[in-house]
Amino acid sequence: MLKFISSFVVCLTAVVFCTNLGLAEKPQSTEDALAAGKSIYDKVCYICHGSEGKGDGPSAFFMAAYLAPRPRDFTVGTYKFRTTPTGEMPSDEDLFRTVTNGVPGFMPSFQGLSESERWEVIFYIKSMSSAFAETPAVDPIVIDNRPAPTASSIQRGREVYKELKCWDCHGHNGLGDGPSTNNMFDDLKMKMFAQDLTKPFTFRGGDTPEDIYRTFMTGLNGTPMPSYAKSLEGREKDAWHMVNYILSLARPKRPTP
Repeated sequence: MLKFISSFVVCLTAVVFCTNLGLAEKPQSTEDALAAGKSIYDKVCYICHGSEGKGDGPSAFFMAAYLAPRPRDFTVGTYKFRTTPTGEMPSDEDLFRTVTNGVPGFMPSFQGLSESERWEVIFYIKSMSSAFAETPAVDPIVIDNRPAPTASSIQRGREVYKELKCWDCHGHNGLGDGPSTNNMFDDLKMKMFAQDLTKPFTFRGGDTPEDIYRTFMTGLNGTPMPSYAKSLEGREKDAWHMVNYILSLARPKRPTP
């Protein structure tokens, strides 16, 4: 019975996730879909990710020099933004979300592509890494209801932030100026900097409460940002309290000139 309930919750989470993205039923990956995906990729993706998906497109040098991190190397099969547990491959819906929403400050949104075109390019991107075929699919994490951002919740979140030593990278006031921020590198030895948590509109994984919770609990594969799922096992509400604390640090977004 418990197994059935757990499976139902996971399925319901996926339905809500797809509904929020406005997704229709996902099409099948066929040879025609892969060919169409390659055509789309060659037009709009290769400029950053390279013709073979190695993150070495014509604009990659500029991005690595001035806008680290560099474009994603699709052949490695390591993805940051996922609803799956740490170390796991992303779901197709995770990839669809990233292609649809983009990555603030780095990758544009591709909502200009039709839904079917986005699926086709995702199928083609997946074909660049054997990791998708070799790694069994896993269920996404369950993202339950967020508690109200009351003063007591925010205070508890601040305590958890200190307990987990988030300040070591992000600083005591969330400004991204912690003592470790100048010695952070990703798996490709590229320099990284801790996120300024007072600017949620720059969060590359998204700035909704659910996005921030997901980042805490899944981590960002290939980066120094770990998953806190084990540290907060049985204490998922503390993760939500920390979400409320992070959002309480937000400064107003500057108006666009």
